[in-house]
Amino acid sequence: MLVVLAVAYAHPEQLVETDWVAAHAADAGVRIVDMRQSGYAAGHVPGAVHLSPVAIRDANAPPTFLPTPAAFEAMMASLGIGDRTRVVVYDERGGIYAARLWWILNYFGHANVALMNGGWIKWMAEQRPLSSEMPAAAAGMRFTARPNPKWVATAADVVAAIDKPTVKIVDARTTAEIEGKDLRSIRRGGFVPSSIPVYWEDLLDPQRKTFKPAEELRQIYESRGIRPQNDVIAYCQVGMRASVDLFALHLIGYDRLRNYYGAWEEWGNRDDLPIATKAIKN
Repeated sequence: MLVVLAVAYAHPEQLVETDWVAAHAADAGVRIVDMRQSGYAAGHVPGAVHLSPVAIRDANAPPTFLPTPAAFEAMMASLGIGDRTRVVVYDERGGIYAARLWWILNYFGHANVALMNGGWIKWMAEQRPLSSEMPAAAAGMRFTARPNPKWVATAADVVAAIDKPTVKIVDARTTAEIEGKDLRSIRRGGFVPSSIPVYWEDLLDPQRKTFKPAEELRQIYESRGIRPQNDVIAYCQVGMRASVDLFALHLIGYDRLRNYYGAWEEWGNRDDLPIATKAIKN
């Protein structure tokens, strides 16, 4: 009888289960971050602090659109996150907001960060306890930002990557956005030439919103010609959905990853950047 062994994640430390969070949320050195759009005050994972999903991107700061190191240091310290803190993030949509904090923490040199697998959806499905209390601020907490440019791409980097065989540009948006049917207040519709669509929700179990097993994630990317030896640049509209792709790629061992953080919000509103289009069927 043929026995097929499950392939393990290359970076299992960046994905934790709800039972681990329930057991360790109150540990010294652990900080749980709630990145839901709403509902924190009504009830959240006990011990969690809240961070708005929109707080970590500066739309007026091209070419990277990143907060300054000083601003990010102050933001993390205010949440009780220091240089040695184990950060665990969740949201209500399978990681679309949480993964962007995972990515930006890695950019600023803090790799000790994970997503709670299944997030709020799984926590509630398991009927785990909730709290409406806000944790006390951690006095004297210091976070040191150490920016690492290897994690971020600018529009110029994306232009240089178009049609380059060793670089794969991943588009995490919907088919309607890629086809230009859904502009989402962007002036121009379409996609970056030579980009490959990998919709972020295809990486998740549709009901539980947990990440698919490693072998299924590898099949998704390798079937589209995206391999571990490639440089990968992911984009969406504002860097959220792209971060889920980057998270999944890193989870299975891809290490040459960049987020085009200007994203389609920049690309589609600049007339000097190339756009490819597909015929729209009525």
